Amino acid sequence: MTHIGSGERMIRVVTTMNDLNRFVFFVRNLYKTDPIFAPPIYAVLKKELKKQVLIEKKYTALLALDHDEVVGRILYTIAESKHEKKSIGYYSFFDVIENQEVAKALLDAMEMDLREQGIDYVEGTFSPYDPDTRRGILVQGFDRPHSFLTSYNYSYYGPFLEEHGYQKAFDTVTVEVEKTESNIPKLQLLERYFTSRHQDIRVDSINLKNIEKEIEDVHHVFSQATNEIIYQDAPSIEMIADVAKNMKMFLQPDLIKIAREVSTGEPVGFCLVIPDFNQVLQKTKGKILSIHMLRSKKIITRARGMLQYVVPKYQNTGLIAYIFKKIYDHFDELGITEFEAGTMMEENIKAMATFFKLDGKITKVYRLYGKEIST
Repeated sequence: MTHIGSGERMIRVVTTMNDLNRFVFFVRNLYKTDPIFAPPIYAVLKKELKKQVLIEKKYTALLALDHDEVVGRILYTIAESKHEKKSIGYYSFFDVIENQEVAKALLDAMEMDLREQGIDYVEGTFSPYDPDTRRGILVQGFDRPHSFLTSYNYSYYGPFLEEHGYQKAFDTVTVEVEKTESNIPKLQLLERYFTSRHQDIRVDSINLKNIEKEIEDVHHVFSQATNEIIYQDAPSIEMIADVAKNMKMFLQPDLIKIAREVSTGEPVGFCLVIPDFNQVLQKTKGKILSIHMLRSKKIITRARGMLQYVVPKYQNTGLIAYIFKKIYDHFDELGITEFEAGTMMEENIKAMATFFKLDGKITKVYRLYGKEIST
């Protein structure tokens, strides 16, 4: 499959760097008048997709063209689904102009290719090579800031998918918390509650100078926290190491905490919070080498909690709240006044509980849409 259709409108498979560039930069024009949208780091994204699409060819990228102008895109692959217990299609980077025919053409092309490979179900937006970022179609919270490494799209995306037979598979949510003086005594109370019952726990900032050992500990927590990781299996050590390498410039060690038993040294909890670099990328238009990036500490006032996991032994003990208190203690020095936790699976009430106690509110909903494509 190289082209589908002919004449004025067609679907093209990305096979060259020129087409990949058009795929990556399509959103620059699509969202150029949207005040909420924050661009990706184009250079990093192009490097990622070159590897996945052109070199390893694990993913297929499609462009929708109208008179040779890009009017839509989609990326997809086949991978094992923990939830479906079989190989399914996963799609991501679904972006289109406000034209249902364009959306239909892209989705039809993807579905036809997947059916030819024996796949009968497709779901997204979700990317197995990067499972914790850009997950889901935004269906609620279009007025809220577009946070670093989260999905953002126009409000017509969901209806377009639904008109093409896609239905809700899962929702993930974001809980936002404002940094207020009233939250300090609440967090102190939660801290006392936990430490009065568990004196054997210490919480450390991640040590980037000993990153290999830290990655092993993070992987241990992920692997043990099986009843919290409900969408996909825990990422491999290699995947965690790759993510850590790619994100190194964005990591703030004091916002990344590992909880360990003092007596055994065993890692039992992990929480990753990152500064919201989208506040910078909106100013740099997706570039990272600029005066704005160098001054990022003065620009960034928001933070996003990306990951929080606790091994079964310490689930429902208040450990997550204890870890978050240690992170919250650094917000003042970093100029952080707003925090969002997410994206969390909608059923994962335990993960949200701490933030609800701090008067947090669900402000965004991201939907994973699925479709049976066997016929």
